[in-house]
Amino acid sequence: MSAIHKQLVTDEEGRPVGVLIPYEEWLRIEQQLGTTDGTDGIKQLQRHEGMIHLSEDPVAYQRRLRDEWA
Repeated sequence: MSAIHKQLVTDEEGRPVGVLIPYEEWLRIEQQLGTTDGTDGIKQLQRHEGMIHLSEDPVAYQRRLRDEWA
């Protein structure tokens, strides 16, 4: 893999909070990772559709747990 030309983004206190890379390099990285299926991630999420089968409504579960705290 070749070197990536990057620029660190820092906050007011000098701590790194992000990285900027040229768009062409980003496209190359995506291609190498095999993640070029849409930039919004919908296709990546669709492959997980229907994978989780819940026995209880998530909101009801959360309320039941919170009631236990009181």
